[in-house]
Amino acid sequence: MFKIYKYFIIFLIFNLFNLNIAFAEKYEDVKKLYDLYSQNILDDNQLNSSLEKMNLNNENIKNLISLRKEGIISEDDFINGVKMVIEKISISKNKLKETENNIIENKLNKYEFQTELNIIHAYVNSDFKYGEIWSHMFILVDDKISQISLKDSKNNDLIKFSKPRIKFLKDKKFTIRSNAYYIPEPSVSIRYDFKGTFEDNKIIGEVEITYTGTDGMGTVLLKAKTK
Repeated sequence: MFKIYKYFIIFLIFNLFNLNIAFAEKYEDVKKLYDLYSQNILDDNQLNSSLEKMNLNNENIKNLISLRKEGIISEDDFINGVKMVIEKISISKNKLKETENNIIENKLNKYEFQTELNIIHAYVNSDFKYGEIWSHMFILVDDKISQISLKDSKNNDLIKFSKPRIKFLKDKKFTIRSNAYYIPEPSVSIRYDFKGTFEDNKIIGEVEITYTGTDGMGTVLLKAKTK
């Protein structure tokens, strides 16, 4: 009979917690759990399960309950300790929520387009061919470039970008400029310039690869236009 009564009380307490958790302070609920636990109405598994439902299955909370049960800390110290732990958990959850909201609120846009190589300077000693197709990609987060790449027709990266910047102009026009180096020959210093326009979810424009080394600085080595 006592066993049935015991489980009835436990069932009732669990339901009361579920109903009141949104209206009462969590530390009061922890105190109620402790009272039941200290009277051996709840065992360790039931205590942990109840804390789990309250999102408070925390080692600090369990340590406070253990210290209080052994009489090492007073009731006031126990309640104050529980309040401090709950406050820290709430602050951590709020920070996590703010971070998630910031990620969601960030304006992210990804753009991909292709250009066809139409100018190769005589200085260029490589396997570039007229009509070769290049694949461009850049990602904007809050109107700033977070990722950018330029690949050849075999999907190999051609250049390594350094601090790419985008500048928005009138009439949906924009420019991208970045220092870079040619990946097969890292000693070759170059600059990437793209002048384009956003048109119906597409990008129209032209890219120039300019040499920035000592000899022949400013020489446009390669040009390619969008298809």
